[in-house]
Amino acid sequence: MSTVLDAATSAAVYLKPEVKLEPLVCRWYAWSYLIAPAQLALHITYRILPLLQSFAANPSVHVSANSDPSMYGGPFVALLDADVERVRQLIEQTQLNCAELIEFAQQLRALDAQLQSQATGFSMNEYYAQLPAALQGLVELLYNIHHHPSLRLFEALMYEADLSGPTQEIMLQEVGEQQRHFFMSTPRLDVPGSLSFKMKFSDRRLDALARMRSTAAPLGEIARLFDVTPEQMPVFASFFSPRAPGSKGQQGYTGQGVRMRYFGHACVLFQTDDVAILFDPFVSLEDKDDHRLTMNDLPEVIDYVVITHSHQDHFSPEMLIQLRHRVKRVVVPANNSGNITDPSMKLVLKELGFETVDVLDVLDRVELPGGHLLSLPFTGEHADLDIYSKQALLLEIKNKKFMFLVDSDGRDAVLYERIMRKIGPVDVLFIGMECQGAPLNWLYEPLLGKQINRRNNESRRLSGADSERAWNIQSRIKAPQVFVYAMGQEPWMQYIMGLQYQPDSIQLTESDKFIAQCQASGTQAERLFGSREIIF
Repeated sequence: MSTVLDAATSAAVYLKPEVKLEPLVCRWYAWSYLIAPAQLALHITYRILPLLQSFAANPSVHVSANSDPSMYGGPFVALLDADVERVRQLIEQTQLNCAELIEFAQQLRALDAQLQSQATGFSMNEYYAQLPAALQGLVELLYNIHHHPSLRLFEALMYEADLSGPTQEIMLQEVGEQQRHFFMSTPRLDVPGSLSFKMKFSDRRLDALARMRSTAAPLGEIARLFDVTPEQMPVFASFFSPRAPGSKGQQGYTGQGVRMRYFGHACVLFQTDDVAILFDPFVSLEDKDDHRLTMNDLPEVIDYVVITHSHQDHFSPEMLIQLRHRVKRVVVPANNSGNITDPSMKLVLKELGFETVDVLDVLDRVELPGGHLLSLPFTGEHADLDIYSKQALLLEIKNKKFMFLVDSDGRDAVLYERIMRKIGPVDVLFIGMECQGAPLNWLYEPLLGKQINRRNNESRRLSGADSERAWNIQSRIKAPQVFVYAMGQEPWMQYIMGLQYQPDSIQLTESDKFIAQCQASGTQAERLFGSREIIF
């Protein structure tokens, strides 16, 4: 970096709130299933490449679909005819750079098909000698108690093989929250005004950049840290401003009670004078005039980040990377180790650079200053797949009990009778009511061993409770205060949720019915949206 450039960049600046820091894998927005190596391999091979090839072969279908707002969130690449050649180049780059991942996915699916057709209960020892090189040392072959064959992955060893690291990069771009393409349908191609940096998500240079959301630093220092070239410098400099970002203030709390700050969707912060606990961090970066709380309203030190499950609206690498320098510990549920549909959240967090991660089984607890966290069963919302990585939670703090049932479906009401016998009365209940979620194949199709028929696919949805099932839960819990949350309607969630309800959408009408029923019974109830602050 020249001395002229050093002199021009010595002023302290902030990273603009409008600038998005997107973690990318193979040029796609990173979520947990594009970080865990086996799941990445399957998504690259059986979702991403076919989608790109579909666009390259017939772009007009995608362009037409994207002109209809109701198709947002569908399997249509939001690019133009003029982008076809760049997409073809991306296909070639993906096939070249991800050759090992593609080979692994193909061999894994072939092995599974072989076991399903040939392994009928006789010992599977003979199959180990036939394992292709891509799978050797990474799988164990098993029968379940009904003598159906399956396989288990040695997931931690796949990270050691570094199958994902070379594909990771960070893209910086100034783009509005509602101009972001849906995360599963459109790759992030270079555009004027964007810069990309190939680096592992665990790279500590990202902490220095993320700090500049709230703390000014010299532009020259961050430019040198990221090896910005003179040619890149004009665009890089445009990401920063000398103007401090907006904030509602009072990030810390020193009162005698418990402060709840709702940041939208499922993101809730609890603070006492001793501790800060943040659930499912997904916050707005941009400060608007709609009273929202943003990333700059979070405390500088977050003692615990608690994640309920691995769906992209609850477990966000984009958010976690930018909060990493503030976070002391992360709390996640245990996974069904080696199951292809249930990657370890702890291993994903390690890949994101988090060093202190607590893993909880049901009824495990974490002691906090003035209380504790207790992991509880979370049923539903995972399309009947054998996924353990999900937890409801009880936060007991300063003699107040807050229960988070997240997107639980409430189909077995007796479960909550059993939970209540264990935990005693609850003061506040949080429950999600996305009662008609996406079908099974929306998130999980690349991981399935064989195609599912349409009837079964439509029946197995990522759904929470409707009014009847939510009332079944509340009638057992009898919380005096209820919040319906995690409805995904905040504008900064659009690119990750892929949906926008209408006033007569079933999710809203069912939650309205439940709230009315609660209020008729004398229970305080409301549906949260945007932001909220309460002192308990």
